[in-house]
Amino acid sequence: MIPLLETALAFAMIMLTASLFVSAVVQVIVNVGRYRSRVLIHMLRSLMHGFRAFHRDPDVVDPATGRPARDALARNEACEMRFVHEVLADPVLHARSAELVYGSDPARLALLVEYIDADDLITIAAGASATVDGEGRERLLPPRWVSCGQGGPGAVKRYATVEQFAAYVRRWFPTLEGTASQTFKQRARQLTLLVSMMLVVLFNFDGFQVLARLHQGGASRAQVVAQADTLAATAARLGERPAGAPDERPDATLEDFGLEMQKTATLLDEANLGIGWQESWIVKRFGAYRGDLLAPRPTALQLLRDTLFWLAGLAFSCGMLSLGAPFWVTTFSRLIQMRNEVQYRKRQESASGVKHASGAPVVPARERAVARAS
Repeated sequence: MIPLLETALAFAMIMLTASLFVSAVVQVIVNVGRYRSRVLIHMLRSLMHGFRAFHRDPDVVDPATGRPARDALARNEACEMRFVHEVLADPVLHARSAELVYGSDPARLALLVEYIDADDLITIAAGASATVDGEGRERLLPPRWVSCGQGGPGAVKRYATVEQFAAYVRRWFPTLEGTASQTFKQRARQLTLLVSMMLVVLFNFDGFQVLARLHQGGASRAQVVAQADTLAATAARLGERPAGAPDERPDATLEDFGLEMQKTATLLDEANLGIGWQESWIVKRFGAYRGDLLAPRPTALQLLRDTLFWLAGLAFSCGMLSLGAPFWVTTFSRLIQMRNEVQYRKRQESASGVKHASGAPVVPARERAVARAS
């Protein structure tokens, strides 16, 4: 039981180590590419476009059919993106340093914002609104936000009041926010799969070979399991938590990720698990087939079989890594708990004594000596 459990634990640790590396690379790409900001920009544009369609703006909806006008998205891009950029460039959402650097470029400022809630959006829109009557009872959104087609960019749209906009935002913002969140998660999963594939090929990460070496080599298995505490601490510092836990990523830089992964990358090198091309068994098989090595030469059929098995191992590794670091953190934690329970039960059985095949209990030597003395 223990060797099999330790093999599973060691394999989970190897996958968690590689998943942390993949997660770090994905996080860097997400930060550099402003993935969250771009999803937020798309969400806000969809919100404004939906608001205009809801009120049957003739620039968006064909008055004759009541359906979206042809090329409505393309024709209305200028004003809707102006709304997005001006909202996200609001000074309230930015630090003073960002304003000084990008203050003249709202599009650049918009890429620095990753989240906005409904109340903040309504407040910013109200601050930009203009009064159209003497008593200030009716406030309209800036015409440049809702006028792109008929009447030109300055045309007044009487439906686009702050009150109507606020009611629409409160009704539909949660739905659009949930959709945007799912869109971001889907893109992150696709990026994780792509990075996993690159990592597997780059380092020749054959999952079947790793499993075989862990199962056969007790020393390698013990060396990996000995790093359990270090790996758990690294996962926590990188913000990886079990699946279902709140996503609270630290404000880590590329340098932070590099330092953490440098500490754990040695685990893959020192355990001698066949990861990498230099000691790859498939490279040796091809070398033997060409006659470059003294090993027995495999037949073409055997080489084909080995190649297919190797490719299957790469695909297996890719699939395991694409499950993500949270999955492996959860699996790792559960296996640690199972191992501790098994070890605790074995210690209890050793302390209380096990039974002979005849059913008589085994009495510890100290207790037998005390019984004879009495």
